[in-house]
Amino acid sequence: MSSPEAEIDELLKAVRASPTYLNLWSTYKRIKGISLERPKDQQKLLRLAVIGSSTLEPLAACIDVMARLEGFHVETFVGGFNTYRQEALATTSDMYKSRPDIVILCVDLWSMLDQKFVPSFVKLGPADRDASGRRAVEEIVSIAKTLVGNCSAMVVTNNFVVPVYTPFGVVDNKQMPGLRRFVTDSNEALEDALRSESRAFIFDLDSVAGDFGKSHITNWNTYYRGSVPFSEDFTVVLASEYMRYVRSLKGRSKKCIVLDLDNTLWGGVVGEDGYEGIKLANTYPGIEYVDFQRALLGLYNRGVILALNSKNNPDDVQRVIREHPYQVLREEHFAAVRINWQSKTQNIKELAEEIGIGLDSMVFIDDNPHERELMRQAFPEVLVPEWPKNPHLYRQSLEQLKVFDVLSLTKEDLERGAMYAGRRKRAQSEASAASLEDFLRTLELKIHVSFADDFTTPRVVQLIGKTNQFNVTTRRYTDAEVVKLRDSADSSVYCMQVTDKFGDEGLVGVAIVRKKAKEWLIDSFLMSCRVIGRSAETAFLARIVADAKKAKVGRVLGEFIPTKKNPPAQDFYERHGFKKMGQTEQGVVSWVLDLSKQTVKVPEWIRLIEG
Repeated sequence: MSSPEAEIDELLKAVRASPTYLNLWSTYKRIKGISLERPKDQQKLLRLAVIGSSTLEPLAACIDVMARLEGFHVETFVGGFNTYRQEALATTSDMYKSRPDIVILCVDLWSMLDQKFVPSFVKLGPADRDASGRRAVEEIVSIAKTLVGNCSAMVVTNNFVVPVYTPFGVVDNKQMPGLRRFVTDSNEALEDALRSESRAFIFDLDSVAGDFGKSHITNWNTYYRGSVPFSEDFTVVLASEYMRYVRSLKGRSKKCIVLDLDNTLWGGVVGEDGYEGIKLANTYPGIEYVDFQRALLGLYNRGVILALNSKNNPDDVQRVIREHPYQVLREEHFAAVRINWQSKTQNIKELAEEIGIGLDSMVFIDDNPHERELMRQAFPEVLVPEWPKNPHLYRQSLEQLKVFDVLSLTKEDLERGAMYAGRRKRAQSEASAASLEDFLRTLELKIHVSFADDFTTPRVVQLIGKTNQFNVTTRRYTDAEVVKLRDSADSSVYCMQVTDKFGDEGLVGVAIVRKKAKEWLIDSFLMSCRVIGRSAETAFLARIVADAKKAKVGRVLGEFIPTKKNPPAQDFYERHGFKKMGQTEQGVVSWVLDLSKQTVKVPEWIRLIEG
């Protein structure tokens, strides 16, 4: 008899091969009858709640199974028909009892308006139309803010579909407002009202519906029979779009695009066709490659890392990248480069190590199906999308990946490219230095340590959610939990910024300290991998220890919780003079620093700035 896990794996294997609505729905129904233990790793647990004004179990089912296909253990709560107000307002509701990580609030605009609203729209005055829209928006905003206030979940509420039909016909845009303008204005008001709510997000249902085809988003048979708002095919599309929020919330978004060159960034083979013979121009042929590079540049400018992995002659490639008048991406845009004749699987492993990210954060784009299949077999964790043969479709294929989402765009995201350019300069300087200490002395390192505030909290939450390698406990905290910790008298949330003569790394370190009268516990201590090796962690820890001494605390405690990815942090406490207290069967190690006998000093080559 197979185990519950094996049974679910078989079900998911079938739906992975054919992810149709019927397969997703039937798999969801079968999985609901199978009991599974919760995973120990909270990042693998997804508690989903879907509430709204119609029958939403089909949508919840598709999201549930799609999340399982990505390795999540899912617990799904589905609200009743049009019970979203009760679910949100009653703090004892079953939805809150499910302790959701994400709440999807799916409400139809017309369900909040009088049934005669659209038929009477042509006779209503502008003031009456505006008042109706304002009331509907205020209700949705109120519900969303109530959800944010009553739980720690991310809240995702949809905007409204601008209708294809309007009783005004072709003169709808002559009215003040017409029906389409009425809905558009309502959408803008909804965005404005929730823009400052860090845990409330607007799902752009209107754009998704427009891309799919608004005339096909509803199956009128199931709509009238069971108040199911979306057609089967559109439900699958919607679920995949909602999964973008799930990946972002759980730190599953991709961080890096690894690119082939010949017939990928430009047309032709530079080693055979030569610098002048490749297809790269502002007219056809070649414009399709330029357009693809422009789309890549857009992702780079918002923080996606770019790298090269090509079997080629380095001199041929460098001339194109440095000199070609239509080459959009230049040397400074690539965090790391492998241009050689060894296997691309070996190259991508080296690229991940050099950049300091996991292979599961990478996307590999190559026009060669043989290379794509080799990569899939060697590293299943790397996302290898099927790539079109026709370069006319390159840009569209990139835009349809939708795996690079983040929940907030920070200063560090927008300046990541310059940060990696600084990293290359540091590497060159380190290679020429006589010793590591000599190198560090030349860096002019400045470490600024302060407490988290409203401005830095989004970046703090981002780091907590995605930092894996130098992370002593890998505990994850939501925005609401971080705010609670930073505002409590019993805890502090420290953040660290690093600069040197090569540039500003931005906010790259976080520590959460839980305080008692006689001892402090370092609950979390994490640092971006891009500053590993510069002793920044020592200066950061020294500040915490100094604060503990000022508070007349007797000792500082620490823990190391091992994961597959955090060996770089394994000896952190030992290196800084902490004594081992014990170790559990699960490998969790406890450490203590006796402040009456020991301290942690700031390295002499670092200037520590307290804020």
